[in-house]
Amino acid sequence: MQKKLIALAVAGLMSAPAFAQSNVTIYGVVDYGYQWTGDSRIDGLDSRSALDGGVSAGNRIGFKGTEDLGNGLKAGFVYEMGFGRSETAGGTVGSVNRQSYVSLSGGFGTVALGRQYAPQHLMIVQNIDPFGFGKGTVASLANIYMGDARLDNLAAYVSPNWGGFSFVAGWTNNFSGDETRGNGYGLATSEDGRAWAFSPSYKNGPVYVGLNLHQIHLNSASGNAAGTDAIKVWDLAGTYDFGVVKLGAIYGVRDVQAVAANSDVKFKQWALTAAVPVGAAGKIQASYGRRKAEIDGSSDGKSSQWGIGYEHALSKRTAIYTAYADINNNNAAETAGVAASIGDATGANIASGAYERGFNVGVRHSF
Repeated sequence: MQKKLIALAVAGLMSAPAFAQSNVTIYGVVDYGYQWTGDSRIDGLDSRSALDGGVSAGNRIGFKGTEDLGNGLKAGFVYEMGFGRSETAGGTVGSVNRQSYVSLSGGFGTVALGRQYAPQHLMIVQNIDPFGFGKGTVASLANIYMGDARLDNLAAYVSPNWGGFSFVAGWTNNFSGDETRGNGYGLATSEDGRAWAFSPSYKNGPVYVGLNLHQIHLNSASGNAAGTDAIKVWDLAGTYDFGVVKLGAIYGVRDVQAVAANSDVKFKQWALTAAVPVGAAGKIQASYGRRKAEIDGSSDGKSSQWGIGYEHALSKRTAIYTAYADINNNNAAETAGVAASIGDATGANIASGAYERGFNVGVRHSF
């Protein structure tokens, strides 16, 4: 009798996973291509020609998973690490430069906590930019259309879809690192930086319309009078897919308010985009964007970019691509330090060269 009871107990333990079913997926991107950039604004700097990594999409490896908690509730996580541009020290895996969050989802929607994409970035990369915003060759709209890609320590809510309508809302009181205001926002003292975002959208059939509102607050501190106090952003975007061509447009304002008096800069920016299918696997990409910087006490800085490219899927996971882009900046934009530059998915090194023309061709593999 005792042996039978022990056997039943063991069988019960072996069936314990029925309480929650889970899975984990390993995924990533490996992207390399040839890249030429030229027409630099820096005296004495001619052009750059190199084989680079992360040209159309940042090289990465990630882990994601879900667990069914029962009663329609699921837990999930994403932990994603990015690689540098080359196989040198800069190619070391970075654990904090992409996404890292946990989530709970159900009939109420999804709540996620951690480092995540900003709603503005998702709105543009998933719907507007045919090259991929901050993820798309030398012709990415990120060169000309300013935005915020990711936010640290973000508490985000994604609503259910109600007949095509949904929204994303988020809040963080520490948006860039741990107790720091660095990351290019003008100040580097240890102090909280707060941000909130709200992005409703409607997507049904060939129609997409999206709105983004977000603000970043950087409280002023003594000894840092040249820094940024707040950044207030709104964007309105839409697309219509005619089948033979998908057309898109976006307009937005990025109001950078400085701590010092008469130092504010208001960026007014817009872009038109098009994607033309070529057979079942190809796509011609095109875009044109303009940005005007209204600078206190100075002439307006003006920048524009046009880009054209082609992408062809060799399979569900592998694609080849090519693109060309040309940027024009007026003297006021260059003098004020608000000129646009050619970049790519991980193009800080390219942008630092102040190049205004670029061409690339490469291969991207996803797994």
